[in-house]
Amino acid sequence: MQPRRVARQIEQIKRELLSLGPMRPGTLSRQYAACQKPGCACVDPVKPKRHGPFYQLSYAHAGKSTTRFVRPGYVTQVRKELRAYKRFRELTQKWVGLELTLSQLRLEQARREADEN
Repeated sequence: MQPRRVARQIEQIKRELLSLGPMRPGTLSRQYAACQKPGCACVDPVKPKRHGPFYQLSYAHAGKSTTRFVRPGYVTQVRKELRAYKRFRELTQKWVGLELTLSQLRLEQARREADEN
């Protein structure tokens, strides 16, 4: 692999990172609950009809775990931000891998030049 090609790939990653927009880490889960009030449909022994769905966002940041409820109107936006964060992680991992490759190519080039002299 040529150093210029690797450098171009790194530049492409940087451009894509700049275009990601809002992001957030975590997972979004859909949950249902039973209130357990006598006579409520959620406690029907044959066909319980639980309340919900409720959306819950869970994430860890700076060593601290957090859980937040998300209103139904914000679920689409939160999912978009979660996808952006996932793409951010993929791109940064790829960037690091390319930087390692580029560093190795530079070392090999320096060794060849040293051997020629």
